[in-house]
Amino acid sequence: MKKGIVISAIALLLGVTAIISCSSSSSGTKSFPKGFLWGASTAAEQSEGGITNNDWYIWEQMGKTPPVGLADNFYNLYAQDFTNAQAMHLNAFRLTFEWSRIVPNKPANIYAPLTESDPAVDMAEVNHYKAVVASLAAHGLTPVVTLVHWTVPQWVDNPAAYNPTTNTFTDSSLGGWTNTETAFAFANYAGFMAQEFSSTVKYWITENEPLPDTLSGYIMGVFPPGFNNLSDLTATTMPNGASVVTVVKNMIMGHALAYHAIHAIEPNAMVSIAENSIFSSAIPGNAGSAAAAKAFDHAYNLAYLDAVTTGIFDNGLTGTTNTEYHAEWAHTLDYIGVNYYNNDYVVPAPAGFLKPINALPCDSTIGAFISLSSIGCPAQNPSETQGLTGILVEYAQRYHLPMLITENGYGDADPVGKAKYIVQNIQAVKNAINQGADMLGYMYWTMDYDYEWTSGYAQNFGLFYVDNFTSCTTPACGLIPTTTTDFTRTPVQPAVDVFSAIAAANDITPTIMNQYGQ
Repeated sequence: MKKGIVISAIALLLGVTAIISCSSSSSGTKSFPKGFLWGASTAAEQSEGGITNNDWYIWEQMGKTPPVGLADNFYNLYAQDFTNAQAMHLNAFRLTFEWSRIVPNKPANIYAPLTESDPAVDMAEVNHYKAVVASLAAHGLTPVVTLVHWTVPQWVDNPAAYNPTTNTFTDSSLGGWTNTETAFAFANYAGFMAQEFSSTVKYWITENEPLPDTLSGYIMGVFPPGFNNLSDLTATTMPNGASVVTVVKNMIMGHALAYHAIHAIEPNAMVSIAENSIFSSAIPGNAGSAAAAKAFDHAYNLAYLDAVTTGIFDNGLTGTTNTEYHAEWAHTLDYIGVNYYNNDYVVPAPAGFLKPINALPCDSTIGAFISLSSIGCPAQNPSETQGLTGILVEYAQRYHLPMLITENGYGDADPVGKAKYIVQNIQAVKNAINQGADMLGYMYWTMDYDYEWTSGYAQNFGLFYVDNFTSCTTPACGLIPTTTTDFTRTPVQPAVDVFSAIAAANDITPTIMNQYGQ
């Protein structure tokens, strides 16, 4: 999940006119289809907490990020969260099967299928997730399961074992996605989980946000494994002779292998990725921005999706050069999972940034490395909601696949703003349906006030407060949830009632639209 981005209230207001103009629920527009999935999304590291054998825990021990502790204690309180979701008339819930819990030990043979008797596997954790899935069913919630949500086992990536002098890892860890072996190890884990859950899980997400994962861990170096390659995405500077392009290709390979492994067990499974999507806007009247927006859209939004739909990968990331074909990658999406938070203006990159894309989004994440005003970014970005409609229509016309909003959330403190955000973004989804997009559902990020990576507990995306967390306003605020923490969930109103009413009606009622849609 790409976080650390403060949602602009001004940008939301700028989108009002466009939203209102398309907001009619009259017979002249399509509504949400029967069986539409209304849900909330979570991730293991961010909500379960208590994980000590993945790369993020090492990153925390290295002092690179605020401590996680028990997060919002979803690991033990999942039934309470499912009860709250059911009371809200939700019918779906996204969660992660944490790879490092399931396979805490390095398999003796990376290429061999995993079995229940394999010493690398922890069957107690497998049975824990079986209990979680059973509880989902008991609460009338369809599971949407993510297999890797940014964190990987320490035997896959141990950033503390990296030796920059030799550009190798001093232990037997694989080096994350710089190593092709990670793709095969991940696929065997995916196949094993499909074997264990084939009768109870239909919707699978292999990888959460592979491009932000690459951006944070292999380009900007703020996530593990911590490699900095801001200047040149094709330079082979990382372990295993890898470049950033190599990392992306290994992630694509991992997804494709996992897709085939899951379908070998359950042919009717629905398998995808969760694609973080930034709608790339051109500054009006600015030809350089228009070219940059097109380049960034291709590299960030389309290159990965093109590879897993057509099998064609663009090594140059520019859409014009050095393509290669992988038949085994083609047709490995059954739907597109869309994570969406940003409609950004895009500008040409200054020398030394993101070669060969040569484009930068006007985004606070990039602003941590370079002054946005110095590269020609306007003071604010365009309407987020219009961008959501735009990206869904672009994907619908390019890929002709059903789509599921797997994340969309509001992290500011204003509870009324959260309600408006939900209504206006759901209306944006409806606008896309009216323009031909085949939508499976909308899943809000997230259920409870949770851990937001390098932001710690400083953001509240949750539909429910966690009582002891509300005073935390900075990443390093000192909050480390423990067994003595008060994990009482309290609904964020009016957002919870508004989302509940939409889910119950399978539509945005005129009353809600009039109150929160403008």
